[in-house]
Amino acid sequence: MFRAARFSTPNPTIPTRPAGAFRPLRSSAVAAVLAAIAIAVATPALAQGAREDLLAAQRAEKATALHPYEPDQLERGLVKVKGALFGTRSIYPFIGSTFAGGGFALGPGYRTRYADTGTLDAHAAWSVKNYKVADVALKLPAMGNGRLSMEMRANWLDAPDVSFYGTGNESRSDDRNGFSFGAKTIGISAHVQAARYFAIGGGIDSIRIAAGPAAEGTSIPSANPTYRRSRAFAAFDWRTSSSYTRRGGLYRLDWSDYHETTAGPYSFRRMDAEVQQFVPVLRENWIIALRALASSTNTVSGQDVPYFLMPDLGGSHTLRGYPSWRFRDRNRLLLTGEYRWTAGRFLDMALFLDAGKVGPRLADLDLHDFRKTYGLGASFHTPTSTVTRIEIARTREGTSLLLSFSPSF
Repeated sequence: MFRAARFSTPNPTIPTRPAGAFRPLRSSAVAAVLAAIAIAVATPALAQGAREDLLAAQRAEKATALHPYEPDQLERGLVKVKGALFGTRSIYPFIGSTFAGGGFALGPGYRTRYADTGTLDAHAAWSVKNYKVADVALKLPAMGNGRLSMEMRANWLDAPDVSFYGTGNESRSDDRNGFSFGAKTIGISAHVQAARYFAIGGGIDSIRIAAGPAAEGTSIPSANPTYRRSRAFAAFDWRTSSSYTRRGGLYRLDWSDYHETTAGPYSFRRMDAEVQQFVPVLRENWIIALRALASSTNTVSGQDVPYFLMPDLGGSHTLRGYPSWRFRDRNRLLLTGEYRWTAGRFLDMALFLDAGKVGPRLADLDLHDFRKTYGLGASFHTPTSTVTRIEIARTREGTSLLLSFSPSF
């Protein structure tokens, strides 16, 4: 609030001011100044009120036109596929893979929930290469305020012709042989969410394996070990989802001990370390996806790692473009880089480069003589799951078309 100053008439005893000095304002001038100030103060307030009235009218007009969100045809199709693969229906079609290299597999599945957070999931499948699998997983209700989960699993596998090209980074595609591989596994595992992004866990399994040549006249040896496998892991995972993410990372370390209970020659230990990093660019319209994976095995004197359990490279997730099990040895290293971009609401495109190698010693995993593959891929997805991934990959052995129902990593 402004208050007008008071001015008195000049005192005769005080000398008058010379010309050009300050003169008292007249009452009409004071009134004009006060009016100008009032208008200046009131104008923004009036303008602000007018803007608020306009915005309120626009909001009221939009409210009359609101309607529930309606997904387009593509989104409806993806939701149906996701529901069939990952939904909550009790009876569902299993679509995926029985074992690496077995090709497309299909079969019946059944799942149900019990005791709030407990689940039972069972499926059987038969692949185009005559691979067969039956799998049952019983997840117990979560404990410890949801931080502890336990799962019991049983699995039966019959793979009559698994590729074997020999061991080492210099193995040739022309040297392919096949071996039969059967396994029966039963075990229990635990997962502890120790912090928001950090988890630890482990498990123990009983495994019976029968492996041998797929056809007569091959030099692949037969082996029938029975294992008690102990496992432990630690992981820092801040991805938004394990099946589809546009930011975050995964840093994981796995350790396992394959102890042959029949006192055979195939007891060994294995260590796997993996790093994944997803770097969003320009509001996640572009993604730089990076991955590094290393595996090593070690044995005591008189023991060895069987050829059918060696770390490997090849297939739709490691060294794409090469066939599954293309390279095997006691140690492996894989480096992957992808440049992904949003091509549609539920479609991502990607340019990728894989480089990897295997070797008999951990010291052999240097940065020389990598086997490389590069290509272009398309991925259909929901906000949290990869529904279908199609890729064209080029290697020095040719070009391959890949189809998968899970992310590359």
